[in-house]
Amino acid sequence: MQQLLGKNIANRRHELNMTQQQLAELSNLSINFISRLERGGSNDVSSTPLLRLATALGTSMDSLMANQASTGNNSNRGPQLTNLINKLENYDYSKTEHLSKIILELLENK
Repeated sequence: MQQLLGKNIANRRHELNMTQQQLAELSNLSINFISRLERGGSNDVSSTPLLRLATALGTSMDSLMANQASTGNNSNRGPQLTNLINKLENYDYSKTEHLSKIILELLENK
């Protein structure tokens, strides 16, 4: 399973044209840990670093552990968009709608 996880992380990272250094910075994990994980050399991965990696890669923990990494509707989500969505999901419905409207207006006026 560790080799599959590492392969899925590396594949998703490559899809996003992201280096291990960039992933390390976005996930707040060490580059050595990510390198070891991608090579299948790390045997103990808890949910916290896995969640950090999934968030930084714009995907789910499930897709990182699946037989074939599937990002589904998240395939064009980079780490910044994923971070924005995660932050919006922490607000109540009315605040989320208000912020979404502001973002859409900004995009329409670019």
